[in-house]
Amino acid sequence: MRRIVAAMLFMVSANLVFAQGAKVLNAYNYLGDGELAKAKEQIEPAIEHAKTKDDGKTWYYRGQIYEQIYFSEEERFASLKEGSLMKAIESFGKAKELGSKRINMNDVNDRYQRLAAFCYQEGVENFNAKKYDDAVKYFETCYTVRLEAGAVDSGAIYSAAVAALNGKMYDEAEKDFRKAIEIKYSLEDSYINLANLYKEKGDKENYKATLAEAREVLPSSQEIITAEINIYLESKEFDKALENLNVAIQNDPQNFLLFFVRGNIYDTKQASMLNEGKKDESRPFFEKAKEDYAKALSVKEDYFDAAYSLGALYYNRGAEMLNEANMISDDAKYKAAKEKADQQLRDALPYLEKAHELEPDDVSTMTSLKELYARTNQMEKYEAMSKKISN
Repeated sequence: MRRIVAAMLFMVSANLVFAQGAKVLNAYNYLGDGELAKAKEQIEPAIEHAKTKDDGKTWYYRGQIYEQIYFSEEERFASLKEGSLMKAIESFGKAKELGSKRINMNDVNDRYQRLAAFCYQEGVENFNAKKYDDAVKYFETCYTVRLEAGAVDSGAIYSAAVAALNGKMYDEAEKDFRKAIEIKYSLEDSYINLANLYKEKGDKENYKATLAEAREVLPSSQEIITAEINIYLESKEFDKALENLNVAIQNDPQNFLLFFVRGNIYDTKQASMLNEGKKDESRPFFEKAKEDYAKALSVKEDYFDAAYSLGALYYNRGAEMLNEANMISDDAKYKAAKEKADQQLRDALPYLEKAHELEPDDVSTMTSLKELYARTNQMEKYEAMSKKISN
């Protein structure tokens, strides 16, 4: 009796193995007939069953089924398409891993690698549709598959990083930008994007460290230099900002904004020294500010900020000199000091008038001009500017 039971159990087990093998065979036959929905239905149980899931042939057939679904233009298979490319790649990858003497491994590798290019294409389409999480998966898969063949698809990993950054998937973006930097792909953009990632997260320490690292690797990168300048300006580290500005201006001597920013730093330093009573020490910085504002204006003649700042520089220094003159009791010395102060005020006029031409409604400019006209005894202009301000 025990033998009969044992024999029956053996027959059941054999039937189960045969049934799973039949599903794989059926899937293959349906694939050959173009019946992809039926082929899919047959192959899915086989990749989970203990008797067939470790057979490379099972996964090879599954890969072909999903590959054909992905490329099919028949309407009846449209509902099966979602995720089909990934399933095809997953299947060929598993077939490569398991191997089999009953399948053509060269064909497995060829199909596996060929589909990577379509992964990149899908990544682009998902990125354009703002489906960033899906875009990252496709780009990363493309990169991974290519890497297995010894090829580095740098564009794919960089695209994955950008997609992750757009989707605010910061950990994924950080990992992929680091890979892009490691393979030296688009180094400037990779570093800038990685730094901006930290900035978006509010991670100031890593933001500064990344830019510092980037400066060592790319010492002449204007964008990285400029980013560092902004950091130093925010933290009021003016001397470090000036170091970077000097390099940036050497690299781009026609960049009016760089001259203006450097002039503004010199202006701030000279004003601060004047407030501390360091008149003599402030003079060189006054001259440097004047030169840089003038250079910015010469490069861009319609640059309001440079015109206004240069006029204000002269005006503020003239007002300071006038206050000093008023403290002098000796009449001759007073007149000489006052004349110098008045000349500074007169020097401010053309720049503030230019600023007024560029932005006629700017109240600060009009107010400064009104006071200057009063100080320089130009009463008609004073009255006209007063009316303008009132209106």
